[in-house]
Amino acid sequence: MIDLHIHTNYSDGSFTVKEVLEEANKLSLKYISITDHDVVDTYDELKEINVSNLFKGEIINGCEITTTYNGEVIEVLGYDFDIPTMKELLKQNVLISEQKQLKEFELIKKRYKEIGVIFNEENIVFNPKKESCRSYLVKEIKRYPENYKFFLEKSSIDSKSGFTRNEAFNPKSPLYVDESSLFPSLDKAIDIVHKSGGLCFLAHTFAYSPTIVNELDNIINNYEFDGIECYYTTFTEEQTKFLLDYCSKHNLFMSGGSDFHGNNKINHNMGIGSGNMNIHEHIIKPWYNNK
Repeated sequence: MIDLHIHTNYSDGSFTVKEVLEEANKLSLKYISITDHDVVDTYDELKEINVSNLFKGEIINGCEITTTYNGEVIEVLGYDFDIPTMKELLKQNVLISEQKQLKEFELIKKRYKEIGVIFNEENIVFNPKKESCRSYLVKEIKRYPENYKFFLEKSSIDSKSGFTRNEAFNPKSPLYVDESSLFPSLDKAIDIVHKSGGLCFLAHTFAYSPTIVNELDNIINNYEFDGIECYYTTFTEEQTKFLLDYCSKHNLFMSGGSDFHGNNKINHNMGIGSGNMNIHEHIIKPWYNNK
C-alpha cells in the first residue's frame, strides 16, 4: 500500500515529519510522498534524521504547487525531482505562505465588501504563517442569515472545504474571488516541476468544481502533464475508474494519495483515506525510477 499525498506542519498539516514517518511505518506503507504546499523544507529535515529508524519504506520526493486554471484555484503534484533545484524555483516563483495568506485576505475582503457581504473583520483572526483566512471567514459570514443568498450551494455554509471549492474558488459562485495573481500560472507550475527533473500530475480532479473535469480534455491536450492523481480520499469508485481509464487511454501516469493533514483535515487518514482506500504500488512502477 502507498500514499503519495501527505502534508506535514511545514505547510498546513498538524503532524511533524517524524510523526508522519512513524504513522506511515505503523501502517506498513511501502512508498510515501510528503507533498507540502509550495515548499520542500521537509526534505531538509529528512537529511538530518535517521529515517530508517522511523520508516522502513521508501520516500518519493514530492510537492503540491498551487496554481489556477481559467481563474479557478487548482493544484499540481510534482514527484521525484531534484530538491535543491525545486527549492530555488519555488523561491523565485511562489509567494511565501504568510505573504500569500495576507494578500488572499485582502482580495476576499475587497470583493465581499463590493458585493455587500456582511462581516466583522475583527472577528476573523488567523495565523497567516500557517493558516488560510477562509475557514475563519466562512464562520463569520454564516453568522448573518442575510449572507446565505450569496452561496451557490447551501451545504457550503457549514464546510470550509465546501466554501473553498464551491464558492471562493468557483467562478460560477457569487462568492468567487479571482486569486490568480497570488500563484504561478499553470504553465509555470508545470515548468517548475519539469525543470527540477520531476514529473507533474494533476491533483484530485474531482475535488474541484465540475468545470475542471469537464475541461479535462482541454487541460491534458494543452498542458504538459505527465499524469493524474487517480486515487483520492473523496473519490467514488466510479470517479477513480474514470480517471484510471482516462490515463490508460491517453498514456498518462497514475498516482494516488489520502491528502493527509493530520488533525487538520478529518477523514483523510493516511493510507486509507476515509477508510476504503488501498492504493497498490503497481501504479507507480511505470514512472518511478523509470523516467
